[in-house]
Amino acid sequence: MKSLLLITLLVLCQSTYSQRITNEFFVFESALSNDPVYNSFEKKAKLIKASGFNGIEIFELDHFNEKFKAIVNLGFKPSSLYTKLNLDEPELDTRLIDAIRMLKGSGTIICPYIIKKNGVSVHSRDKGVDKIAIHLLRKLADLADESGLQVAIYPHLNFYVEKVDHAARIAKKANKNNLGLSFNLCHWLATTNMDERAALNKQIKTLAPYLKMISINGANNIISSKSNIWGDYILPLGEGNFDVKGLVQYVAIDLGLNIPIGIQCHNLKGNKQLVERISAYVNELKSF
Repeated sequence: MKSLLLITLLVLCQSTYSQRITNEFFVFESALSNDPVYNSFEKKAKLIKASGFNGIEIFELDHFNEKFKAIVNLGFKPSSLYTKLNLDEPELDTRLIDAIRMLKGSGTIICPYIIKKNGVSVHSRDKGVDKIAIHLLRKLADLADESGLQVAIYPHLNFYVEKVDHAARIAKKANKNNLGLSFNLCHWLATTNMDERAALNKQIKTLAPYLKMISINGANNIISSKSNIWGDYILPLGEGNFDVKGLVQYVAIDLGLNIPIGIQCHNLKGNKQLVERISAYVNELKSF
């Protein structure tokens, strides 16, 4: 009887250990903004690597070559490339084409946010415009596939694609294996009501076949009345009443999605201590 109990306990311990979160965690480039010490991309990336993260985001295509070189020289990873997909332009930005070729084999996720300024409201959902988006996304996905990379549509408040369900519909119609979407907590909070939020797990499960990455941050699970809503929807990890640990656990353990998890840092007053505090919180997240 004691032997059976011991075996059962060992199995339970092994099961618990096997469910430790092993997803890649990376930090958005917006970390340490305006910090007088970490005032270059290279210094920022070096600190983020030393703090135990797996990678860093490259934000936009400006100075891409310098940023990419700095990451490579540090032996670090460019986890994502956040970039614009302008539906008013008939072709992909040539700088993006060059960047994707440079990123070949890096495991970087290409994260396009989609805008359309001419002839359509940012909140309208036009089938003709969707067709343009699908056409460009297919081109982007094919180009990324040549470099062994994934593409994740980045829903963003007040842009043409601002909600995850719209991004999922476009990704499904584009029908490319390496094309999906990113679930970004802050933008999801900014575009949902409380009833929609109550069905988060159901929505995440529906999105699961298309999820390429998620981004998280501390947040308040309220309908923000602040003039700058990011004061509620983007806080340092560990702050706010939104159940970030529950979200990460559901994605990584319950659904078993081994996808990268980015740390959103927009508008946070960053310094070394904040990065270290966020790193400590991530270590807690990994230890369910």
